[in-house]
Amino acid sequence: GVGETGLDFYYDNSDRDKQIESFKIHIKAALEANIPLIIHSRNAEEKTYEVLNEYKDEKLKILMHCFTGSSKFANNLIKLDAFFSASGIITFKKSQELQKTFQEIPVEKLLIETDSPFLAPDPLRGKGNEPSFIVHTLKKLSLLKNIDLKALDRITTENFNKLFF
Repeated sequence: GVGETGLDFYYDNSDRDKQIESFKIHIKAALEANIPLIIHSRNAEEKTYEVLNEYKDEKLKILMHCFTGSSKFANNLIKLDAFFSASGIITFKKSQELQKTFQEIPVEKLLIETDSPFLAPDPLRGKGNEPSFIVHTLKKLSLLKNIDLKALDRITTENFNKLFF
């Protein structure tokens, strides 16, 4: 895939127009190569959607990396056929809004990631994250979606294969 790319307006460390320009270059590269675009979006939901929506008719393969966005943002992205990756953040006690959003996202649009070495899931929060910890994120997502753990493991793996192969 192309990425991690996208827009991050949280710290304002880089010019927003230059971020948008770079994002569009990456979108065009993903379209040319017919590979997924792996997107980071922080404090930039409206602009991220606005830019992506410009390419709605071009079969852009979208993966929202470490998704922490709002329900409204998720619903808009679903219209663009986006996939959403859940990280350890969904296991955090204070992530109830994000948990509700993941309950609403269709299961055929879900993936799971570690974002290693960051964002270790509860009960390992505060440690360096590693791939073996992903089981905790899978368990939480399984509870949120009310889906058998093994079934969700299979579904998210199939979703990955649909997106990348």
